[in-house]
Amino acid sequence: MFLHVRKATNMYRLLRFHGIYHTELSRISERYPFSRSLAKVTNYLPAIERQEYLQDTNNDVICSATLAQPQPEHSMDTQIIHSSSANTLDCDNAAATAEILDVPKVRVTPDLTMEKTALPFEEIPGPAILKLWEKYWKYVPLLGRLNWNRNITPLQYLFNEYGPIVRIHGPIAGNIVMIHRPEHIAEVFKQEEDSPIRSGIDILQHYHLHYRKYRLPGPFSMQGAEWTDVKVKLEKPFTQQLSQYFDRLELTSDELVQRIRKIRNRQDEVPGQFIEELTRWSMECFSILMFNRRLGFLESTGLNVASEPARIIEALTTAHVYLSRCETGFQVWRFFETPFAKKLFGACDVIDSVIGKYIRQAQNKVRHRTLTPLDDKDTMAEESSPILEKILFNERIHPDDITTLLMDMIVLGVQATSNCQGFLLYYLAKNPRVQRKLFEEIYPILPNRSSTLNEATLKSLPYLKACLQECLRLRPAFPYITRVLPKTINLHGYTIPKGTYLIMANQIAARREENFEDPEKFKPERWMTNNDNPEYNQEFSYLPFGHGVRSCLGKSMAKMEMMLLTAKLIREYRIEYDYADIGSRYMMVNVPNRPLRFRFVDRD
Repeated sequence: MFLHVRKATNMYRLLRFHGIYHTELSRISERYPFSRSLAKVTNYLPAIERQEYLQDTNNDVICSATLAQPQPEHSMDTQIIHSSSANTLDCDNAAATAEILDVPKVRVTPDLTMEKTALPFEEIPGPAILKLWEKYWKYVPLLGRLNWNRNITPLQYLFNEYGPIVRIHGPIAGNIVMIHRPEHIAEVFKQEEDSPIRSGIDILQHYHLHYRKYRLPGPFSMQGAEWTDVKVKLEKPFTQQLSQYFDRLELTSDELVQRIRKIRNRQDEVPGQFIEELTRWSMECFSILMFNRRLGFLESTGLNVASEPARIIEALTTAHVYLSRCETGFQVWRFFETPFAKKLFGACDVIDSVIGKYIRQAQNKVRHRTLTPLDDKDTMAEESSPILEKILFNERIHPDDITTLLMDMIVLGVQATSNCQGFLLYYLAKNPRVQRKLFEEIYPILPNRSSTLNEATLKSLPYLKACLQECLRLRPAFPYITRVLPKTINLHGYTIPKGTYLIMANQIAARREENFEDPEKFKPERWMTNNDNPEYNQEFSYLPFGHGVRSCLGKSMAKMEMMLLTAKLIREYRIEYDYADIGSRYMMVNVPNRPLRFRFVDRD
C-alpha cells in the first residue's frame, strides 16, 4: 500500500507540472493499476498543498494557487528546475535529491489584493504522504518516535520542495515545524522567555534518571527552572579566568604538534584515524580545565591499553557511536534495553567512574579548604583552582549534578570540539591561499618554533578568528537548534500555536545564497571587521553556538582551544589534502564522512 501511495504521489506531481488535472484521472486509471491509490491521494493533496511556493528569477514571491484553477500562460522557451533539485548540503546523500524536470517556467505575479490575515496552522505545506498516514501511525504502538529532525539532508530537501516553512507530523512526536530564514529564526528567539524549552538527548536523560538514578537529566535535557538554576551557577566558572589555563593548553597543543612527527609516514601523511588524535587532544584539554590534571592522552609512546586514558578514549568512541544509533530513528530502547543501549550504558559507566573519582578528590580538597582559615596564599590557590573545584566550593552544586554535567560535556562537547577542529584543518588544506595568508599573520607572533603565545597575542590574530568562524559557518557542531514555542505567533503568514516543536536549520541558513555570497566557498574575509560588509553582522544566519540564554556554555573554552592548536600547527606545518572532498554525516554532532588523511609538511 505504501509503495502504491508513493507511486501515486510521484505521478500526481508529474501531472500537476504538465497541466493535467482531476478531469484526466479517469483516463489515467485505465492505464495504471494503482489508480485507486492515486484517486485517494488526490483527495488529500489539493487541501494540503494549497499554498504553492514558486520563486521567480528576480523576485521571491509567495502566491496562493489552488490546484483546480487554470494555469497562466507561459513561454515554452524557458525551463524550470524542480525545487527539490536545488543545491543541497554536501552530506553525500544522493537519495534526498529529486530529479530535474524539463517543463515550462511559470511566471508568478503577486496578488496585491490578498487578504492580510494569517492562515491556519494546518495550511502550512509539508509532505502529503506523512499527513495521509498520520491517522494510521497512532495504531502502531512499539515503533517509538520517528525522528525526521535528525539528518540535515532531508531538511534541505523539504525546504527545497515545500518552501521556507514546512510542517510534518511524526507518529508520536506530533507536529513539527521547520524554518531556516533568518527573519523567521529571529522572530522565534524574540518570543523566548527566561527558561526556553528545547529538545533533549533522550537516551542520556534515560541513563541519568533511570539507569544511574541521578537527580537531574543532564544539561542538554534540563528545562525551565532546573536549567536556569544550573546555568546561573555555571556561567561564571565557565566564562571567566580562562587565562590561568592558557599555558597548559598551549603545552597540550605543542604535544600534538610533536606527536604528528611520530605518526606520519615518509610521505608526511598521518593515518586515516587522525580524528582519534584530535579527540585525545580535546580530552586532554578538558581534563586540564576541569580536573587541573594532565592525564596523558598524548603520550609520545602511545597509550597502554590498560591505562586510564586508553579506557576513556575507547569508552568515548563507543558512546559516540551508540548514542547516535539509540537517539535516531525508532527509539525501541524506550520499551526494553536494546543491545545498542547496553553498549552505550557500558561505555558511559566507564566515563562515569572516572568522573566520580576526580569529583571525590575535588570534594576532599574543598572540604579541607572549608575547615581551614584562608590566608593570602590559600586565596590565590583558590582563584587558580580548576573549574570543578570552583563549582563545588563556590556554587554548592550537588556532586550527582556535576557528574551529569561532565558526562554530557565529555560525550558531546569533547567530540564537537575535535570534529570542528578536523573540519577547520580540512578547509585550510583545501584552500592554500587562505593557509598562506594565515601563516603570514601568525609568523610575526611566532617567529621561532619555540616561540609561545599568550591570551593577548592570540586575540591579536583576526584572520585566525575569521578562519574559525568561516569553518563553523560551513560545518557547525550542531546543524540545527530546537525550541518549543512559549506562545502563539504569526510566522510567514501562518499561525503557529503555543507548544509547537520548532526546528531552526542554522546550517542551512548559513549556506543560502540570500544570506552569504558564494555560500559554499571558504572565505574567511567575510568575517573581517568592516562596517561596509553586510555579511559581518549576520546574527541569525550564523548560530554555531546557539543563541540567547541556552547558548553553549563552553564556547569560550572551545574557541580558545581550537585557535591555539591551529596557530601552532600552521606555524609548524604546511597542511595538504589530496583525496576526495570531505562532507559531513550527523552523529549527534557533525563529523567528517571520510578519513582525515592530511599531509603535514615541515616549513623551512
